[in-house]
Amino acid sequence: MITQTDAQPIMVQLKESTRAQHDAAEHGAFNEQLMKGRLPREAYVQSLEQLFLIHRALEHHLRRFRTELTTFDRVLRDDQFQEPYLREDLGYFGSKVDSIRPLSSTRKFLERIESIAATQPVALLGIHYVFEGSNNGSKFIAKAVRRAYQLNDTSGTRYLDPYGDRQTETWKHFKEDMNACVFTPQETIAILQAAGDTFLAVMELHRELYETVQHSAEARKPATEKPVGKCPFHHAAMN
Repeated sequence: MITQTDAQPIMVQLKESTRAQHDAAEHGAFNEQLMKGRLPREAYVQSLEQLFLIHRALEHHLRRFRTELTTFDRVLRDDQFQEPYLREDLGYFGSKVDSIRPLSSTRKFLERIESIAATQPVALLGIHYVFEGSNNGSKFIAKAVRRAYQLNDTSGTRYLDPYGDRQTETWKHFKEDMNACVFTPQETIAILQAAGDTFLAVMELHRELYETVQHSAEARKPATEKPVGKCPFHHAAMN
């Protein structure tokens, strides 16, 4: 059960309440295989496509409430919106954003975003927190992706490394801005819950992406080939 502690800044509460989910997401097989350069390039692009749909929906509401709520205007900065970076990456890979269809896990996440926007919009900051914080680690994943897919400069990895050398400074400002906001106990609980749910939603998306990769790999196997051990993308690896 999510609880709120008045004595702790909101960013401390977010970190502590989502520690287990964060660790599970960070050390999941998707990120591990991506870091090792073992994911097919098309699987990486598909992950960007699904994230594009998620960020497009989330940031539509963030922009809307930024003009209506002081808290949003205090926290959000123009360069935090990730949809343009995803458009840039997908354009590089030749993906048509208008033809992207959501996976089942993405569809559920989109429905959750719409529900929060309609009932407790301040909780959208909990979702935003997860993605903003993920840039601290994805910066290193970007380096591995460039090596694995032989990408030059930031081509195809703008989303993973949006701030470059400004990452530490940008994260510091975000934490300060969030901590400067005054949230009611009910708002704080809603933000913490949304953040925890977001980690779980991302892990569910990764699991579904893996299943797609596994099925593709099985389809490419010769009919006489026998499986050796357990596939690294086996669904059980995520449990």
